[in-house]
Amino acid sequence: MTAPRILVAACALLLTAAPPALGASALDRKIGGMVSASSFAGGRTGVAIYDRGRGRLLAVYHGRVELRPASNMKLMTSAAALGRLGFAKRLSTRAMATGALSGGTLHGNLWLVGGGDPSFSTVPFSRVAFGGASGLVHDLAVAVQAAGVKRITGAVVGDEGAFDAVRRGPDWKRDSWMDCPPLSALTVNEDLARFGDFGTFPSPALRAAQQLSLALQRRGIPVGRPAHTGRRPGTARTLATELSPTVHRLVYEMDQVSDNFYAETLTKDIAVAAGRRGSTKAGTTLTHRYVHNLGVDLAGARIWDGSGLSKGDRLSARQILAVLRRAADEPYGWFYRHALPVAGVSGTLAHRMRSGPAFRNALAKTGTLNGASALSGFVTARNGHHLAFSIVMNRPHMNILAAHRLQDRIVQLLAASAPPA
Repeated sequence: MTAPRILVAACALLLTAAPPALGASALDRKIGGMVSASSFAGGRTGVAIYDRGRGRLLAVYHGRVELRPASNMKLMTSAAALGRLGFAKRLSTRAMATGALSGGTLHGNLWLVGGGDPSFSTVPFSRVAFGGASGLVHDLAVAVQAAGVKRITGAVVGDEGAFDAVRRGPDWKRDSWMDCPPLSALTVNEDLARFGDFGTFPSPALRAAQQLSLALQRRGIPVGRPAHTGRRPGTARTLATELSPTVHRLVYEMDQVSDNFYAETLTKDIAVAAGRRGSTKAGTTLTHRYVHNLGVDLAGARIWDGSGLSKGDRLSARQILAVLRRAADEPYGWFYRHALPVAGVSGTLAHRMRSGPAFRNALAKTGTLNGASALSGFVTARNGHHLAFSIVMNRPHMNILAAHRLQDRIVQLLAASAPPA
């Protein structure tokens, strides 16, 4: 890590070498010229810049053209999750019992009921993947023991009935499992075989039930029958509950590394919170409605999934810009903005813009697919104006590094600018 005094000196040198400040119209011309002179000129690139403090557009380049947003779709999902679920809400994974509990023996089954917590994990996985910020199988086993259970004559049964049985999003590529593990209301370790391993399991709920059964046995609680899956009966009663981190922390985990599994699970959670079965269709319909109710004109937009993996997703730079503007002013706005990676510091921006006026300044969501690259977020201009921006690029056989370079140049320009009052 670079010493702080060296960073201060380097930043001071960069600021003194910054180009002359640009006003609004000059900024529009400069950005238009930069894009037009690049290999990304034309209607398959959209740019929109907004001065949040002054309430006006500063620059637009094909801003109304709907393009594939890639993971910039998560900006919609983030707003809907924070707004519809509530930024302080926690998702529940429950252990429920059928049969009598007598003398420490549960004469029946223990039902593991998924509540759509994408973070539910074993301790080792949680530490590596989420820094320990997750619901834990171990803690649920401890809570079951604390409820007086010393032996189970039946089995641990996984119940994923809060969601539908569809494991992937609409119009995803065939090998989408490499980008997003199978979806379920009940998973453990994001249904990955190991952290960083794309191997997944055919039944997420069965694996979760097996993990809880193993955790109970490690605590000296024998389980009479092998784990399996099913739907809990109406007579089941709750013995213990394991809570997820707050929704704002889940959104942070999603946006920092662009976690598709989190995005798709939260999308189905949005449907469940509205009293519907957890499906992608219901979740995206409610996301669309929520964003529209924020005041965003979504004419022409297509929100087909929560992550941006779908080939059918379409958003314009101005639509993305509008949700940034509106969500930032909501009661959850601080959490919305600060869930985003910081330029040169964290998440998917850790290795971009590691110097210049955008360093440690810009907060933005990246988006990368074959043929699509995007960067949208917030940056403070040289004169203290708070700007929001969206840059979306679509090209077949796209040079992703070249796209990143142009995006970064635009954000550096914004950070060095001084829009007039």
